[in-house]
Amino acid sequence: IKKSSNSLLNIINDIIDSSKIESGAYKINKEENIDIVYLVEETALNMKDYIGEKGIELIIDPEIEELEICCDPKEIERCIVNLIGNAVKFTDENGEIKVLIKENDDTVSISVEDNGVGISKDDQEFIFNRFEQAYNKKSEEFGGSGIGLMLTKQIIELHKGDLVVKSELGKGSEFSILLPV
Repeated sequence: IKKSSNSLLNIINDIIDSSKIESGAYKINKEENIDIVYLVEETALNMKDYIGEKGIELIIDPEIEELEICCDPKEIERCIVNLIGNAVKFTDENGEIKVLIKENDDTVSISVEDNGVGISKDDQEFIFNRFEQAYNKKSEEFGGSGIGLMLTKQIIELHKGDLVVKSELGKGSEFSILLPV
């Protein structure tokens, strides 16, 4: 009962936060000098046991050792947890999830890549819409609210960044957060 109640509370909070973002009432608390590499690595490592219980390998591969940016660390952590959680849902046992961090000219790219079921081109057009998700055997099995990707994209856009997807059915997905440096 407690676990179900917490799940419902999280969904309700996500809906409320999304509505606040759309109305312009949601504020992020950006902080200077946040080491994005450390933040992403720690967030991913905190999920290692959960991922391991599913029989999935987690690979964290930053191309850089550290990079300080201005961001809301709690909100960025929330986005990383959501992307990794989705990757776990749609990756079979013995699969792998990679978390990659790269610095580009004026952005940092944080990618969560899996070798799971993938998303069709048609479904990629609307997965960032409220209450919509790609449908396949895995999504029916694990359900979901269809809010997580939309909220993640909204939060990243509040940071003046972008969330993009590359995916192919049967081969996996890569979700990349692009944040300004």
